[in-house]
Amino acid sequence: MREQDFLKYLRRNPGPELPELARFAHAVVIPAYREREELPAVLDSLARNKQAESVAVIVVVNHPAGSRAAQSLELLEHLRLRRQPRLFTLYAPDLTGGVGEARKAGMDCFVRSRRFGELDGCFIFSLDADSPVAENYFSTVIPALEASPAAPGTVIGIRHRPAENEVQEQAVRAYERYLFRYAEKLSAAGSPYGFVSIGSGFAVRTSAYVKAGGMRKKKAGEDFYFLQELAKQGPPLKIAETLVFPSPRLSARVPFGTGQAVKNLLGGGALDEIPDFAFEKLAELLADANSPDGFLSDPAQTPPGDTAGFFEAEKFGTAWRSILANTPPLHEAKLKAFHRWFDGLKTLRFLHALQRQER
Repeated sequence: MREQDFLKYLRRNPGPELPELARFAHAVVIPAYREREELPAVLDSLARNKQAESVAVIVVVNHPAGSRAAQSLELLEHLRLRRQPRLFTLYAPDLTGGVGEARKAGMDCFVRSRRFGELDGCFIFSLDADSPVAENYFSTVIPALEASPAAPGTVIGIRHRPAENEVQEQAVRAYERYLFRYAEKLSAAGSPYGFVSIGSGFAVRTSAYVKAGGMRKKKAGEDFYFLQELAKQGPPLKIAETLVFPSPRLSARVPFGTGQAVKNLLGGGALDEIPDFAFEKLAELLADANSPDGFLSDPAQTPPGDTAGFFEAEKFGTAWRSILANTPPLHEAKLKAFHRWFDGLKTLRFLHALQRQER
């Protein structure tokens, strides 16, 4: 990334500055809204961490536009009274973009404390206010990213905490297995987007964060869309060790996610499992794309077999000709460009299209 791109990002994303953040190499950002009971356990778990002295903790206290501010103000006062070292607070009232906007406010604040030459060696951890961490959270992730300078970030192993009762526990574990299975099947098929996207389960190199355009301002799915963009820079590290323990609580605040999925299961709903044959078709497609003689070698070629209809609907031919006009005539460059176009969202749509054909 060029320094002028960094400066452009700062100009386009103005906001509060906390000069004290310059003393810390890294930061963990925690959006908090009505989590007065859950947040202390998260802060305590971070304080017990090895290497915590190098990491600032930024809590973004927020509430949606149109909601009462009383609980947020109470939380701000509670955090002020904690007098915890390395703890910083931002107040973000009347948000229209939900948790994504709050997460972005904290991450951008840390970015503004950096000098350009520091960006590659500084990491931003994404966490939630109901997700305590293991004592080796920082001491595992920081060395892993330092040892892998080409990685734009890392996805981190999570396991939801035990639920209040057996029925809810079964629902939580079913959803958890569903997430892991989907990521594993994507990886097995050869997709670079085979990882679990969850807001409390990743860390990002600050330079890669800026290059990706920053966190997405969304009420839900901001983690998916951001990590999808991040993966276009290169494969994120996968730390399989369980280091984060999110809440299994029910929630209807967002249209999807753990809380909504568990609530749906408890109400008699089912998870939308994509059948194995769809992943087999995906594997065939990606194997053809990987081949120097495959459909990427000639703009006149179309994807193989019965997957061509999806690509026609997505106007792949037109998009691909435009992409090739700005891509070096090397297979590796074409493959990278294809995966930027055929990203995590298009891959999911592709799998769902195959699933519908079978029904």
